Amino acid sequence: MSKQVSLAARPRAGGGKSEARSLRRIGRVPAVAYGRDLEPTPISVDERELYHALHTDAGLNAILRLDVDGAMHLALARQVQRHPVRREVLHVDFVTVSRNVTVSVDVPLHLEGVEDAPGVAEGGVVSQELYTLAVDVLPLEVPDSISVDVSGMNVGDTLRVSDVRVPSGVEVTVEADTTVATLLVPQLDLPEPTDAVTGEDADQAAGATAEEAGSAEGDADAAGEE
Repeated sequence: MSKQVSLAARPRAGGGKSEARSLRRIGRVPAVAYGRDLEPTPISVDERELYHALHTDAGLNAILRLDVDGAMHLALARQVQRHPVRREVLHVDFVTVSRNVTVSVDVPLHLEGVEDAPGVAEGGVVSQELYTLAVDVLPLEVPDSISVDVSGMNVGDTLRVSDVRVPSGVEVTVEADTTVATLLVPQLDLPEPTDAVTGEDADQAAGATAEEAGSAEGDADAAGEE
């Protein structure tokens, strides 16, 4: 279940790219905070504090206690923009939430009991098809992850969203028949058939051709003698 993580913010002017570059040079990340109880407000947060806030077990679903100019807000980090190469955070949207109003989040799915599955003992492989589950839940009840038990799967079995047990108060918003995992026997990579003729086959073919030619010549001579 998500824990609240404190994160202090400073107001900023919202001066565009030049301001953003200046903030990043001093180790701060430009951001904007908005939501049900807050008009869009340009802010900045400490780069290291933001990193630690987003790297708890809850990941991007961490509930942040965002201090904006002395006022405390519960918020989620959304629209996290990263540098395409260095992957450092360039900008973040913080969306404020109410503890009494559900939010839509994607919760990681973790498979359990893979090695115990009968199908795995028979040589099958569990293939996970869905890695996060979209749910609606109260902010302070967001689970860090949801475990999916695959220990009873046999070869050919398919586990669907309808088979996943979720905690009380969590409402799944994905179609019930969406595939979560399958257990199949991996296909073998068989060598492609080839039309290439080996040296031995070529010799045999040449010998057969010579015999046919000799037989044809003998038949021709016999016909001439007649």
